[in-house]
Amino acid sequence: MSEARYLHKLDPALAMLARAEDDLRHRPAPGGQMRDSLFWQVSLAEEKLCLQIYFFATEDGNAGCNICLWGEGIAPAVVDFHSGSIPDDCDFSAIDLAGLVVRQDIAAQRSTLSYDGARLKLSFSFAALHDAFSYHANADGLPGWMATNRIEQSGVLQGWLEIDGRRVSLDGRIGHRDHSWGLREWAMPQHWKWLAAYTPDGAITMNGWIWIAGGERGVAGYVARDGKVSPITAIRDRTEYDAEMMQQSATMSIDYGAAQPLELRLETFSAIRFPSSKRNPITITEAGCAATLDGIPGSGQFETHWPTPYLDYLRQRKQASAG
Repeated sequence: MSEARYLHKLDPALAMLARAEDDLRHRPAPGGQMRDSLFWQVSLAEEKLCLQIYFFATEDGNAGCNICLWGEGIAPAVVDFHSGSIPDDCDFSAIDLAGLVVRQDIAAQRSTLSYDGARLKLSFSFAALHDAFSYHANADGLPGWMATNRIEQSGVLQGWLEIDGRRVSLDGRIGHRDHSWGLREWAMPQHWKWLAAYTPDGAITMNGWIWIAGGERGVAGYVARDGKVSPITAIRDRTEYDAEMMQQSATMSIDYGAAQPLELRLETFSAIRFPSSKRNPITITEAGCAATLDGIPGSGQFETHWPTPYLDYLRQRKQASAG
């Protein structure tokens, strides 16, 4: 999709913080380390389905991916993890790993993805709706423990997914993607909330990130509407959790330079939780959500990050109070 066809535009000075070539592989300084991660997602509230595709690679070619689909009627949820390697000359314009095939046209800000799994198959394209947004455009910036840089972008999909023989069209659906690079200290955050939400026509799309680390709090992300992509300046939020500390709903009032904040409501229709590990004792929970953006129905995804020991304490405390 050319710039002239973008639905929303970012201020040129902020757009310069994310270059097209940033979607290619990043190389470390001599003797250094690097990690790239690429992510695509789409939430279908009316179908009560949520899909995410996550790929990572390090400077030595170690690579992995997870392809997940969860929601109503998906029992159990599809959580396909794969590990492997990529050649040194792979620059991310073409990625092939364990049945996941990614092709990126960085000049057109377009990507195509396909996957052929045991239960889940998919093939779709992602075309950007606006300039890629760097978290360095936010006043709180991007903490170094998270990444060197991170770009987020809303887009329109064309294609399909198939689960257990059931075909679901993705034509015209709105989705989201990101790309971050630099080493990540997974244990540094005390908590974060990451989310993407959008109306069915793409007239309003948003990405938000709330983080708490080292006793400090920050926010990042954007709201894209009325032809503009605007950095978020503040988020006032309240989240409801069940006895397992799975996020059930959230209400957020989001400032982004407009006269009135964006009022966002998320209602979880299904969630999955990734297991903790000794190397990274943190727990990530992903929720597919029905959303309303200033009262307009839409879809979204809502992620939480917790240090696992603290999450276990919160779960035990909730369960004890309920009993």
